[in-house]
Amino acid sequence: MTAGWLVVVWGFVGIIALLALAARYNVWRWPKPLGWPRILMYHRIQPAAANRLRGEGITATTTQFEAHLNWLAAHGARFVTVSELMAAENPAHMVAITFDDGYADNFSHAWPILKKFSAPATIYLAPDMPDIERLSPEMIAEMSAAGIEFGAHTMTHIHLPSNNDTRALAEIQASKAAVESLTGRPCMSFAYPYGKYSDKHVAMVAAAGFSTAVTTKKKILPRRKFDPLCLPRLSMVGQMNGFEFWLTITRGRYRV
Repeated sequence: MTAGWLVVVWGFVGIIALLALAARYNVWRWPKPLGWPRILMYHRIQPAAANRLRGEGITATTTQFEAHLNWLAAHGARFVTVSELMAAENPAHMVAITFDDGYADNFSHAWPILKKFSAPATIYLAPDMPDIERLSPEMIAEMSAAGIEFGAHTMTHIHLPSNNDTRALAEIQASKAAVESLTGRPCMSFAYPYGKYSDKHVAMVAAAGFSTAVTTKKKILPRRKFDPLCLPRLSMVGQMNGFEFWLTITRGRYRV
């Protein structure tokens, strides 16, 4: 085969490879400036040695979590809570780290890394969520005193659209009261369980007295206007590698 034909063949192979990459990943999306604010969503943080946990989408390893914060800090991130982000006159480069549910490992494994980067976070508690090892009242009190913000996530992590309005509102209101009792501070932020809600649930959250609420919509906050009761977040899952993390931070999600 001549050199000319080799160039053609390898060019064709390269095009196919690029198309395959674009079909799987969001490399073709226009990257958003790093100066735009972002809200990151985590759930569990477990030791890096527990590699089997990488198969669980809601679990990131301590190695991953520290690498994420290190990359963000190196690129000028200003770590804040969700309430601080929403109150800021200039949210440029602000990154709010959030955790859903209130797992005990947020204290044992995530918090030491947060302290290393002087990074606050917002943890959304479902105080009576079954079948998980939850943060204890003592852990919550210690973290709250150190600047961690605690939000509400309903009492039992119910799927709001599947429940009647009376129970949905009761779960929203009760979770706010429970979090305030645990921390001794106002609870101003809410997270919709499973990211599922409708307009009436947004109205319930507002009526309960929350000023912000986060969703599971995978999107970078727009530069100017965003609804404080329907805030998007970037999902940080255990399966992602460094390239996929970079795509998520710059494009909003890594998969097409």
